[in-house]
Amino acid sequence: MSFLLKSLHRLDKRHPAGVVVVCLAMICGIGVVGYGTGPFLSTSLLYLVPLLLITRSAGMGAGIICSLLAATLWLLSDLRMLSSLPQAHPVTPYWNMLMRLGTFLVAVSLVAATRSLNAHLEERVNERTAELEAQIAETQQLEKTILEISDRERESIGQDLHDGLCQQLVGAAFGANLLLDKLTSDPGSCGGDAARIVDLIDDSITQARNLARGLYPVRLETEGLEMAVRELASGMSRRFETPCAVECLAPVTTSKAGSDIHLYRIAQEAIVNAAKHANARQIVLSLSSVNGRLTLIVRDDGAGIGKDPVNPDGMGLRIMEYRARMIGADFRIQTPVGGGTEVVCVVDQ
Repeated sequence: MSFLLKSLHRLDKRHPAGVVVVCLAMICGIGVVGYGTGPFLSTSLLYLVPLLLITRSAGMGAGIICSLLAATLWLLSDLRMLSSLPQAHPVTPYWNMLMRLGTFLVAVSLVAATRSLNAHLEERVNERTAELEAQIAETQQLEKTILEISDRERESIGQDLHDGLCQQLVGAAFGANLLLDKLTSDPGSCGGDAARIVDLIDDSITQARNLARGLYPVRLETEGLEMAVRELASGMSRRFETPCAVECLAPVTTSKAGSDIHLYRIAQEAIVNAAKHANARQIVLSLSSVNGRLTLIVRDDGAGIGKDPVNPDGMGLRIMEYRARMIGADFRIQTPVGGGTEVVCVVDQ
């Protein structure tokens, strides 16, 4: 069986015209042998070999033509044989020819159907392989981009710590030293200095909390997706000075592990895109649960995506799509009738 399969694979690599010529020669040779031996040596099965090979290599049309040729050669052999039998009916050889031709055609059609099925399966395998290769390449590119974004975020956080929080703490320390000197010399005039130090420390605490929330939304674990999204909308409104409202008529929950953080990051990315790139004046974030499916919609009244995006090299949209695939969610970006952009993500609860 292994030898036969290897032979067929080698045959598939040859040009169909060469296979047809060889098989036609085989059919003619079998016909000559059958004509010479008469009824004493049957050659019926021998015709099937070249017929099936021709059909496999050149298709059903070539198989039908060669079946007619084989049936005709067999008819000539029968006519020679029956000429010596006066009691035979004159229609018999032609009837036998039709039966043999029908057998050949059935065999040819089966091989042609198998050939067509194999070609279709091979095409589907090639398409699926190309899709998987494209997905693997996209995943590798996304992983590389995520690493680059992570490095940039660490650099940004370090810069914020150095320029913001550390400067606040340095100012608080300097004010504390001045306060210490004044307490030593004139304790009665230290109230204003102490108040300024308190303000600096409060600002430092606020900056530290904002940095922590940017790294990981603590409220997401303690109070759930809805409260984390409301806090996100409030923070984004202050950051970009763009009103960001939340619509959630009923409590929503997710059951898939890790879905909350991905939905949160998708909402965060969509809001940033709307505020920074679309120049939106109003952003609305909607959460709803219907028939066991949670829907997240981020809608803005900005410029929209259009055919030529403002930032064609940006990875935000691709990362949102990647996050949606990670949790098996349906993700799409669409343009509402009134303009703007809608980012829609639907996931099973």
